[in-house]
Amino acid sequence: MKGLYILIALILLVPSLNIAANTYDQATSSKIIKEAEINYKKALKLKNAWRDTKKIIKNAKKAHDKKDYEKSTTLAKKALNEANMAIEQYEKQKDNYRFLD
Repeated sequence: MKGLYILIALILLVPSLNIAANTYDQATSSKIIKEAEINYKKALKLKNAWRDTKKIIKNAKKAHDKKDYEKSTTLAKKALNEANMAIEQYEKQKDNYRFLD
C-alpha cells in the first residue's frame, strides 16, 4: 500500500517539475534566436518562408536587447516553430506543381 502512495505522489510531482524547465535567461534567448534565424534562412532558400517569421525574429531581438528574456524566448520559440513548419511544408509539397515560381 505504501508503494502505491509513493507511485501516486511521483505521478503527481513529475508534471509540476516540468514547469520549472522553462528558463528565461540571456543564453537561452540568444541560442533560440540564432536557431530561428538559421532555420528561417533555410526556408528562404527553399522559397517557402512564412510572412511573419522575420517580424517575430526582429521583435525577439528587440526584447532581448531590452533584457526582457521571457518575451524574447517566447517570441524566438514561436519564430523557430514557424520556420520549422515552413521547411516541413516545403518537404511535403515539393513534388506538387508550383505554378507561381
